[in-house]
Amino acid sequence: MAHVQESIDLLPRWQRLNSIELINSRVAAIPGKGFGLVALNDGLQASRLTAEDVSDNSGHDSRSPLIFVPADLVLHAEAVKEYAKQDRNFHLLLDAAGHRGTRGNILLFLIVQLVVSSRQPGEDRAALPTPWTDYVRFLPADVPLPTMWTDAELHLLQGTSLESAVRAKLLALEREFGQLRERSSAIPFWDAALWNRKSPLQLQDWILVDAWYRSRCLELPQLGASMVPCIDMANHSCTPNAYYEDRTAVPAGRADAGVVLLLRPGQHVAALDEITISYTGSKADGMSVDGGVKPASEMLFSYGFIDPDSVRHSLVLSVQPFPDDPLGEAKRHIFGGPAPCLEIEHLDVDGGKDSDSDSDSGELNSQLPARIRWTCPFAYLMCVNEEDGLNFRLRQQTDGSKQLRMFWQDNDVTDSAREFEALTGTHELAPLFRLRVVTVLQEMIEAQLECMQAAGGDQMKDDSDDGDEDEVMEAEYEGGQPSHGPQDNKSDSENDGNDENDTDMADGNISLGVVRNSVAEQAAILRDIESKILSSALETLEAERSDLLLNSTVLAYLVSMEIPQNDLVDE
Repeated sequence: MAHVQESIDLLPRWQRLNSIELINSRVAAIPGKGFGLVALNDGLQASRLTAEDVSDNSGHDSRSPLIFVPADLVLHAEAVKEYAKQDRNFHLLLDAAGHRGTRGNILLFLIVQLVVSSRQPGEDRAALPTPWTDYVRFLPADVPLPTMWTDAELHLLQGTSLESAVRAKLLALEREFGQLRERSSAIPFWDAALWNRKSPLQLQDWILVDAWYRSRCLELPQLGASMVPCIDMANHSCTPNAYYEDRTAVPAGRADAGVVLLLRPGQHVAALDEITISYTGSKADGMSVDGGVKPASEMLFSYGFIDPDSVRHSLVLSVQPFPDDPLGEAKRHIFGGPAPCLEIEHLDVDGGKDSDSDSDSGELNSQLPARIRWTCPFAYLMCVNEEDGLNFRLRQQTDGSKQLRMFWQDNDVTDSAREFEALTGTHELAPLFRLRVVTVLQEMIEAQLECMQAAGGDQMKDDSDDGDEDEVMEAEYEGGQPSHGPQDNKSDSENDGNDENDTDMADGNISLGVVRNSVAEQAAILRDIESKILSSALETLEAERSDLLLNSTVLAYLVSMEIPQNDLVDE
């Protein structure tokens, strides 16, 4: 279904019609970055909040906001339920395909508004229009999130921690879309409105509204996960000068109930200076800007770009049981959710933790070249078997059912599967178990690095072969922007996270084999950050493995079993 793209020049008219006040700001093109919010007046300044700044005993400061959005325009879980009360057909759709949490209900609302906004002449209106029906026309048709990358661009994630995460997300979106189609098709009205129309819904439409939600959603104290029109035009920055505040809890009927955007205390902006918010949400006076710094993979997944100046140097890799382990399925079942993973954090980089961080089971001492902290609870369960004292039994329940139980050294430890490091730590062979774990993780990281390096080598080869194609792609964009409508285009490290406004995304007709320069740049940043983390982790594990191989308990065990030192896992 073609997404109708409205000119951003018409946004002020929509704002006036819906009582949104942009008091000291406006949406404007920002050189080299696309669209964002800029200050209107010269010398805007916010001072530290004092008692005199608070008025009407409401608890809110009386400083002039940059933007005011009425509460009834904020899209959140309760707003969707209220809309269902007004529109009987949407109520039927919500009952059939909704009630899957806040995200699911908001996405269902957005997809319906997308359909209504793209209604063709002669088509019946699918649902009651709302202010959001017109607002979605100002939202971009393309978002730089990896879920909207081409196949060739997704190949650049090979070997990174995002590879499996994006694949899983796309499969989940495809499954959700299939369920939406199946359940809505059973309702004649929605079968006609969504599927039997000139331009029916496509999977890409569902992926698009998910990208809008993920990159624009704000966490409001009173309303929870919400989308706030116009405030969501503010770009993100590691050094923000503004923050949003939830004022929806004022007494009922008050005209000032809503969400506002304010300058951060102590900030000063001149006319046409960009107004930005933090990656981590609303920040009032005295709160740390970097209190919730994200890993590079999460930043790229959620915003479509990586800001190297405000990224946490950590990553998460999924962990699976050994394919030839006869107890592997039982171990995974007992371990339960969330899924097993290896978490690695590099502590000795800018933005990382200081050298006085608390010690951790996977942290190396300070004389080694890098301080790496890793955790992988499932690895300790992976690396023990029946000969070590692990076994599983089926226990009969009082209702006649059977339950799988796990035993270690004849003790029932079913409820302690995630604390298996502590359980093995008291065993006389604890250094041996630790050696197995370190060896397994070392092999896993080596394989991950090889995969990442292979993908990077392929991209270098493609770059050298396809220079002419790059020139053609650049020619398709005028001034760094796609010709089909207004988009943000941010390719530098200050690229912000309004997020779908941030790159030179094209109009959905891009060949699946094309790799855009902006995407390749972000993928390269991710590979560089994660390859350094993995390399440092590999050094850390190798150093610990060397120490463990000199442990008297390990040496005695290897001699007694006549096991070569390089064959420690498949014994």
